[in-house]
Amino acid sequence: MTPKTLQISKRDSIGRILLARPEKRNAIDPGMALELADVLDDFEADAAVRAVLIRGAGGNFCSGGDLAPAPGPEGRRPGSPASVTLDVMNRVYGRAIRALHDHPKPVVALVEGVAAGAGANLAFACDLVYATPSARFCEIFVRRGLSLDCGGSWLLPRLVGLQRAKEIAFFGDWLSAETAREYGLVNALFEPDAIESAVEAKLAALAERPPIALAQIKQSLHRAGALSMTEALQIEAVAQAACTATEDTAEGMRAFVEKRSPKFTGR
Repeated sequence: MTPKTLQISKRDSIGRILLARPEKRNAIDPGMALELADVLDDFEADAAVRAVLIRGAGGNFCSGGDLAPAPGPEGRRPGSPASVTLDVMNRVYGRAIRALHDHPKPVVALVEGVAAGAGANLAFACDLVYATPSARFCEIFVRRGLSLDCGGSWLLPRLVGLQRAKEIAFFGDWLSAETAREYGLVNALFEPDAIESAVEAKLAALAERPPIALAQIKQSLHRAGALSMTEALQIEAVAQAACTATEDTAEGMRAFVEKRSPKFTGR
C-alpha cells in the first residue's frame, strides 16, 4: 500500500522517508505513525537498504502530534477516555517509536524548522541528528496539559542528563539549534545550502560500513545503560563472536593487510 502521509524512496542503499503533511507542518497523526512503522519494517527487511533518512516536507521536521479531532477508532483527542488514549499510545505511537529505536540500521534525522513534542522525540529517537541553524526543538507537552510521550521520558535523560531533562520538560521552552547541539541533542549544524550534501555524505559513509557490525554496535550501546560492566562485557563478547563469523570481518582484515578500502556486503 502506498503511504498517504509519507513519501518513500530507496536509492544508493539509503531508505528515505519524507514526512509529507506540510500544510500541518508534518504533524503526526495515528495514520502517519502506523505508516512510519510499516515503512521502517520494510526497510529493515530489505538487505539493499543500509541506512535510513527521515526529514520533513515544506521546511519543517514535525510540529508534534496532530491534536485536531480525528474520525475513526484510531482518533486521539483531548477528552478521550483514558482507555482509548492508552490503547492508541501503546499500539500506534509506541509501535512507531519502537520500530525507529530498535531498527538495526542507522537512522539519521535531517531537521529544518520546527521539531516539537512528538516531532522532537521522533528526531531524538534517531541515531544521528543533523540540523540547520534555524531549526527549533521543544518538549511542548506541559504547555498543552500533557505528559511526555513518544519516548521522551526515556530519551531525554540519556541524551542530556536527568536535571537538564527535567528543565526541558518542566518548562516546555523552545531550544535553538545551537542550544540543542550544545546539550547533545543534535550532532552537528549545517547551513541550509550545505546540509543536504553533508547529510548525504554521512549516509554514504554509513552505507559503506559493515551492516552486521553496525547493528551489533547499536544494540550494545542501547543496552549498556541498564547493564553492569560485567554484563556489558558479556554482551560485547557475544556481539564480537557474531561479527567474527561473518564474511565482512574477513574482508575487513584482508583490506587492512592489502592496504585498501574494504567492500562490505552484509554477509
